Amino acid sequence: MDRDEERAGRREHGREDLREEREHPKEGFRDEEELRVQRTEEELRAGTREREAGEVRVRKDVRTDREQVRVPTRHEEVSVERVPVEGREASEAEIGEDEVTMPVTEDEVVVEKRPVVKEELKIRKDVVQDEEVVEEDVRREEVDVEDATTTRGRRGAGETAQSAQPEGRADEERPAREETGRDEGVLDKAKRKLQGQ
Repeated sequence: MDRDEERAGRREHGREDLREEREHPKEGFRDEEELRVQRTEEELRAGTREREAGEVRVRKDVRTDREQVRVPTRHEEVSVERVPVEGREASEAEIGEDEVTMPVTEDEVVVEKRPVVKEELKIRKDVVQDEEVVEEDVRREEVDVEDATTTRGRRGAGETAQSAQPEGRADEERPAREETGRDEGVLDKAKRKLQGQ
């Protein structure tokens, strides 16, 4: 019986050591028991930037057209009329060479071209508000945690925990420390972190 009592005492002593380790973990193990995994997803953001969409080019070319303009003109015409004179004598002094000139005039058409502004083009840019719908694929990480531990009182080996939700749901699936009375394992803590709780 002494051996049995000694074995029972050793068992009790070992259980107390384990209980003490669970309640007061050593400083060196604290980092090993906590596992942090980040879950990332892409968010779609859209903005605008100014770019050149083309240009408006206004070019002036010279085209030549032929126009006709009626211009009233005047000119002088010379007519010579010979009138016979009878019976009048001329002196010798009147006979000789002589020359008489009479200027004759006419209107000459003078063409002058001058530039005249006939039209003005106003070129203006207006900003028009519009809306475009853009569609793009975004990526999101989803995390599945598989608990392959075989600890008594918890899920059996090979059972898979539900995928971590970004909203942090699935409260009812994880047993809390207060409900079970047992210390949570490393994977349980990781599941809680991923589920945002």
